[in-house]
Amino acid sequence: MGRTSSSCLTAVMAGILVCVAAVGTRRGGSDARGVTAHRITFRGNDGSIELSGVIYRPRVYDVAKVGRYAAVVMMHGCSGIWSERVVGNQNPDGTPNLQNNIEKWGIKLAESNIVALAVDSFTPRQPVDVTSSEEWQNQCSDNAGRYAGVVNPYTERVQDARAAWEYLNAMPEIDGARIGLLGWSHGAQSVMVEVAETGRDSNEPRAESDHKFLCSVAFYPGCGVNLGFGPSVSRSFWRPFRPMQLHMGVCDPFYKNCVTRKNLAVTQYSKPVLFSEYHGARHHFDACQQTWPTSPTSINFSEPVHDVCSPSSSSADKRAMRCADIAALEFFLSRLKGAAIEDVKDAPHECCMIGFLRRLSTVLTCTCGTNFT
Repeated sequence: MGRTSSSCLTAVMAGILVCVAAVGTRRGGSDARGVTAHRITFRGNDGSIELSGVIYRPRVYDVAKVGRYAAVVMMHGCSGIWSERVVGNQNPDGTPNLQNNIEKWGIKLAESNIVALAVDSFTPRQPVDVTSSEEWQNQCSDNAGRYAGVVNPYTERVQDARAAWEYLNAMPEIDGARIGLLGWSHGAQSVMVEVAETGRDSNEPRAESDHKFLCSVAFYPGCGVNLGFGPSVSRSFWRPFRPMQLHMGVCDPFYKNCVTRKNLAVTQYSKPVLFSEYHGARHHFDACQQTWPTSPTSINFSEPVHDVCSPSSSSADKRAMRCADIAALEFFLSRLKGAAIEDVKDAPHECCMIGFLRRLSTVLTCTCGTNFT
């Protein structure tokens, strides 16, 4: 395996320790993994913008077989898709060099015979008078993020996800009924809006035909009042229309709001959310490592996990990342390969069952692999 060229920048983002990691190659990049990765452009929903992204496909890819492939649309966080925030960054093999979590997922999905499209919402919207692409790519709410919130995750980026669905659905070899949605942080907020049963401003259900994605996974979204779906978090009417996983670190400042919204979805609207929480893990817990876990047994549960939110809890972040990656991939594989959308009562994930069995007397890394409530 090639060395990961990561330089993790840490920034306090509204109390969040954020790791913005660069991604290096994995065995020489995607080209050596039986996967292809290419930059593409596609039309935005309103026709006023040409969006861009990176598409990952299995190397053995048959465009002649109608409806053969499922797909996943990936929505980046507040630092964009590019490693080191350098637009056009490349691995040594010439493939696009994206941030760790995004490239890792693109490669893994394509290895699983699922097409993955990482949408770049920031680069196409950079104003001509903004000369620093690296500054523009930083739309995080910290001192360095002068463009924080310029690209709206609740409106513009939701439309980007839908435009990506349209782009994929137009390919005969892709089954439009088997397209999932995956997002991190800023992009996970777009996921929350897109997969909701209602619009942000009304508790009236959207038409079934308006729901494009079969299933979704959100990693550590912001669930505060800006999300919409009610006058306050405690009066939220947000709930997903179709099966959804939500992964949160307990030490993430967004954790409590997301728990509140999840609980209301379940208790008030009988809409289950497959919710995973990870003690000791912070926001962006999966950003600084690209190695994909081979199994839950690769996680060392004998190491101490402190139920204390501190900048030194990197071991908790790594274990959360492994649990979340394994659980989310299994969720996508089961949903996108013919599982009925009504069947949402997934069993607790093996990763957290292992943690439970091994560590009854201590704090668990995963308190609930898929906590069905």
